[in-house]
Amino acid sequence: MRLTAETFRNLYLEHGPRAQGFFLRMTGYDRELARDLTQDLFLRLWDSRHNYDYRRPFRTWMFAIAYNMLKNEYRRRMTAMEYVENAPKEEPITDSDHLEKEQRDWILRNAIGCLPEPQKVVFLLRYEEELPLSEIARVCSIPEGTVKSRLFTALTAVRNYCKNNE
Repeated sequence: MRLTAETFRNLYLEHGPRAQGFFLRMTGYDRELARDLTQDLFLRLWDSRHNYDYRRPFRTWMFAIAYNMLKNEYRRRMTAMEYVENAPKEEPITDSDHLEKEQRDWILRNAIGCLPEPQKVVFLLRYEEELPLSEIARVCSIPEGTVKSRLFTALTAVRNYCKNNE
């Protein structure tokens, strides 16, 4: 089976928004950087299309490459935590009808943003991208038990942050 330009275009249309959303959340909501990373991701996917194993889901392959791109991006910026601290923070909207929900969402985004990169990526792949644990393990090149451990630690940290900032 061959990955044609038309097939690849359809994959981009189907998976591009998810990839951009993943990059957006992982970069602290830097929209320009998320768009750039998404474009770079699909260029890399196209260039390495001959390496794609058709027996595996496309999104697993896509997120594995996206995750490696993020690790490289973090390395360029010295550390993931330094990058998160410098990322723009969104302020809650003060519309009284939506204030409570917006504040909860804002607190949750900040809680996720404070997670160390290894916990943040498994958290987002599981709860935002809804990948099964086995696929997250393949994306991150770690054992499934490590995925479970990082998820547990991330969930605990997010819960504690949310509880302390209600």
